[in-house]
Amino acid sequence: MSIFEKNLQALLKKNKFLAAKIFNAGQKNFEVIQQGTDNINLNIIDMKNNYPIYETSPLKEIEDIRKKFKKYERYPVLFLYGIGNGIFTKLLFANPSHEKIFVFEPNLEILYIALNIIDFSEEIEEGKLILEHSQDFSLAKALNYFKDPLVKIFTKVYTLHIHTPYYEKFFHKNIMNLNNLIVEALAQSIRNLGNDTIDSLIGIEHHIKNLPEMIKLPYFSQLENKKNSSLAIIVSTGPSLTKQLPLLKEIQEYVTIISVDASLPILEKWDIKPDFVTSIERVKETAKFFKETSPNFQKDIIILHASLQHQEVLENSFGNKIIVMRPYAFNRYYTLHKYGYLGTGMSAANMAFDLARFMQYEKIVLIGQDLAYSEDGKSHAKGHVYGVDEVKFKTTDMYVTKYGGEGKVRTSYVWNMFKNFFEKDIEEAKHQGIITINATEGGARIAGAVEMPFKEVINKYVTYIPKRKIKLRRLSEKSINKNLQKAYKKTVEIIKYADRIQKKIEKIFLKVAKECEKLEKLNKENRLEEIDFNYILKLITEIDKIKDFLETKKFGILFSEVIQGYLINKEMDLAKIQVSSSNSEIEKQAKLIDWLMNHKEWLFTLAGIINAQKIVIKRALPLLIQELEKRDIPYQKIN
Repeated sequence: MSIFEKNLQALLKKNKFLAAKIFNAGQKNFEVIQQGTDNINLNIIDMKNNYPIYETSPLKEIEDIRKKFKKYERYPVLFLYGIGNGIFTKLLFANPSHEKIFVFEPNLEILYIALNIIDFSEEIEEGKLILEHSQDFSLAKALNYFKDPLVKIFTKVYTLHIHTPYYEKFFHKNIMNLNNLIVEALAQSIRNLGNDTIDSLIGIEHHIKNLPEMIKLPYFSQLENKKNSSLAIIVSTGPSLTKQLPLLKEIQEYVTIISVDASLPILEKWDIKPDFVTSIERVKETAKFFKETSPNFQKDIIILHASLQHQEVLENSFGNKIIVMRPYAFNRYYTLHKYGYLGTGMSAANMAFDLARFMQYEKIVLIGQDLAYSEDGKSHAKGHVYGVDEVKFKTTDMYVTKYGGEGKVRTSYVWNMFKNFFEKDIEEAKHQGIITINATEGGARIAGAVEMPFKEVINKYVTYIPKRKIKLRRLSEKSINKNLQKAYKKTVEIIKYADRIQKKIEKIFLKVAKECEKLEKLNKENRLEEIDFNYILKLITEIDKIKDFLETKKFGILFSEVIQGYLINKEMDLAKIQVSSSNSEIEKQAKLIDWLMNHKEWLFTLAGIINAQKIVIKRALPLLIQELEKRDIPYQKIN
């Protein structure tokens, strides 16, 4: 098997689309020449531009690049623009510190040539080398790559390294666009983790408080593949919604309407009854959307609430309620899988899109999904309970491509995040054969969605067959009792586990804190020669054992939701120390001290967050206990 065949075979397992494009690209506009007697001193000439990738001797230039890369020798993740003849990229893998290398190549023919010269099959198969055609790289694809914790941790030391001046000369604009895209994706991947521990703790408390109600209500999983018409229309509250409502009213008997909670009062005013409503926010202010909608109108609507919602929201919801868990590891720990998981994104509209996919609608239509201010500065549709200008202009606002592609429109930081989630989900939905149509006719362009006027959507896709009514079932009383008992047992397990982990972390924290005080004293008294570096190394080994423990499956499941934002952000700061130079003995010693001192706060905060989670879980438990006692279900009490 040739080198190219081996590479292509490996790439087919990772990226079939790119493998096919490289295979078809061939070598037409580039010539490979050997310079001098060394058979690996290979240059690539761009025949169209009459310009070489290496301006002098390829091997000499590659050696010069290697010398410049000396300062990056401890970086586990690297981002390269341009592969050239592939030799430099291959040499990087001789350093075991480089665990993952992203290579973005703008020209498929150059990729074809490099994969004929160098055997990358092993690195590609093991996921160490990620090849991408930079022209096709999207935010949705980047967000999928940057879920990797290793990539996130080194966000703060990110640099896009340009292989040779050839790439800067002919692909400058593409480099700029790609760099901006990567920076946005890295930032979004960090934001997705959540950096507000308090919000996450509130969500966990609400989830546990809502468990008895969730278990007694109809279960979500029965909606899988239960579409009741040929078309799902998601109704959001963007400024452009009002103009679409007369058309929606005409077809409401023949299409499935999935409304976000904020649109519900608006739809009642128009006498348009949705089939489903999605509600995801954990704040009690969300209750106003239901308070402003009459109980009689809500009747028979299937209302899906995230299990982390405030009880006041649920108390004012009078439809056929389903409480569904968000797909967090903590929620999955309860193994109440029949009650299901929904809401990978950050908004009720993202949740609605997930629902439409789950029910297997092949065409999903968006209306009122502006994700931008209107031309007159409005943020929401007429009739929105918090007003048409609830969101005001901010300094963090940005401009994005307008619906239709002509010009720019102003959007907020939060709306842009929602848009990014939509683009990722739309890209994934395409692989299920789902077409997403953006019939908003206003606001921001959502990449991946087909833009089409709402009237045209109706003429083309609405089949005038009355939609079926969906009936919901509850589990048997025996199953409900069993699940309540399970929920209690799982919650108690979490409390006991948290207690054990907290004590372990506090024990090592006290040792580290004591040593840090000693180091500060020795520094103040100018007695640095008395520092016991062997003991520091011993403490660092103990810290590493804690870190190993944090990577265990059970810890990740139970605490990642609350703690991952803090850990990743702290690890990003620690990454700067990790990749710093330590060639001399003094540099190594300084690095050890810096590493230890930074972990003092790390351990203290870690123990504190675990304790906080334990407190909110204990605070939420009485509602579950009350339900068990009401039903005479036996349970083991905790201290």
